[in-house]
Amino acid sequence: MNIQVIGTAVEVLGKVYQVKCPENEVAALQQAALYLEEKMNEIRKVNHVLSIDRIAVIAALNMTHQLLTVEHEKNMYAQMVNERLQGLEQVIDSIPKDNTSPPSVD
Repeated sequence: MNIQVIGTAVEVLGKVYQVKCPENEVAALQQAALYLEEKMNEIRKVNHVLSIDRIAVIAALNMTHQLLTVEHEKNMYAQMVNERLQGLEQVIDSIPKDNTSPPSVD
């Protein structure tokens, strides 16, 4: 399946940006732009004197920190699940194997 890359516009803080993305990801890109604008507005409310560029960098740093934190937590949970599965496999493997056939039901 060949996904077409198209040009689309996103608006952040009143400024329109033309970007290209896969056609099936336009809605996600629009959602990302709204999220970015929301975060930038939060920063702007706290400090009115910051330039838009500085607000964008701070928002990017905050969102990157959030992403890395979530990835770290995901990796920790995955490791815990794998350790638990290994423990369960060891328990199963330690159960004696009975080579006799089950009793027949008459």
